[in-house]
Amino acid sequence: MALCGAVAGCGTGQRESDAAAAADEFLTAIGEGDGAAACAVLAPEAQEDLAASEGQPCEEAVGAQQLSSEAVDDVDVWGDRAQVRAGADVLFLVELDDGWKVAAAGCSPQGDRPYECEVSGS
Repeated sequence: MALCGAVAGCGTGQRESDAAAAADEFLTAIGEGDGAAACAVLAPEAQEDLAASEGQPCEEAVGAQQLSSEAVDDVDVWGDRAQVRAGADVLFLVELDDGWKVAAAGCSPQGDRPYECEVSGS
């Protein structure tokens, strides 16, 4: 039983690390003004919604958003979803077949209401 708990803990730590790496990749791309790299880390629905709402390709639209590029502070993983805190911003990630992708970014809490996000998929 102790081995099972230790293995489960390792799996959770690796998943948190993988989610943090994806968030960091996105945040670094934002900080460097690399819209193509930032969009590559966005979940497909977030890419599509961003392009549609801004009326321009994702690579251009993501640069027009007020997104922070602060470092990852904290990661919480629940199944195939993750919440990443980076400074005052929150990112939500989803684990897809090709790894962790950013489903929403530039999110801030709204009290009892859902988070308000600069970038999000439906």
